[in-house]
Amino acid sequence: MAEDQLWTLLELVAAAKQEDLACWVLVQSGAIGCEVVPEQDEQVLIRASYDRARLTRDAVRKVIAMLEEYGLSDTLRSMKVSALAKEDWLAKWKEGFEPFRVGTKFVICPLWRKDELSSELADGRKIILIEPGMAFGTGLHATTQFCLRALEAYTPTGSVVDVGTGSGILAIACKLLNPSAQVFGVDTDPLAIETAQYDVSVNGLDGQIDLRLGSVETIADLQFDMILSNLTCEDIIALLPDYVKLLKPGGKVIGAGILKEKLDLLKGSLTRFPMNIEHAEILGNWVGVVMQR
Repeated sequence: MAEDQLWTLLELVAAAKQEDLACWVLVQSGAIGCEVVPEQDEQVLIRASYDRARLTRDAVRKVIAMLEEYGLSDTLRSMKVSALAKEDWLAKWKEGFEPFRVGTKFVICPLWRKDELSSELADGRKIILIEPGMAFGTGLHATTQFCLRALEAYTPTGSVVDVGTGSGILAIACKLLNPSAQVFGVDTDPLAIETAQYDVSVNGLDGQIDLRLGSVETIADLQFDMILSNLTCEDIIALLPDYVKLLKPGGKVIGAGILKEKLDLLKGSLTRFPMNIEHAEILGNWVGVVMQR
């Protein structure tokens, strides 16, 4: 098969109000990105692109299970899978990805737009260059933006780890905010670590962020002042015992990726651990939290 046919397109129709949630589920299941096209009757057509080798039958079953879990089973009637020309889609996706501001201190700029970044947009801000590749983390999602804003309010000091680092955007942000911070990033996906390492390099931070393939077991011998955890509510809850061990007294966890209706589940789980929610913020369908040990 030709090189430009090694991607797969998964399409489905969802209610417009479920667009953000549906796209998030698809990205969590391995999609590199989603294109959204408005339809009639307050609906949207979502086209999610996957590396062909990764969208196996088991992966499709995972997509279906996640759509059902998050109340999107109605979308399954419209779901279809087809071949995708990789280069055509990449060119279209890159064309629409412009530099943008987050909070008061950051500008997220795709690498291919670096020379077009205006001084007005970048004025006085930290510029994070990214080439997302196959890793989640363009900075566009509300949960990532919450984490970036939280880093402005809770400046990273001492040692910091980004659990599920993806494209490395949060780890890079920590180092730009405080060059003296000791920053780690861990991810179980080899492609994510590869992408994060590239992004670290293009931001001029080679050798300054310790990236490790795996999860918290790769940093079990260390302790941290801050943990970044832009993961699902279930993942965060599962990691709470590890977070308590990894955090220094008074240390904080910045968490996002928590569906609004699952916040009570997180609160209930926290009663079993020496940790409390210091701040919570509603982000549409999502909640971002800052927890303290």
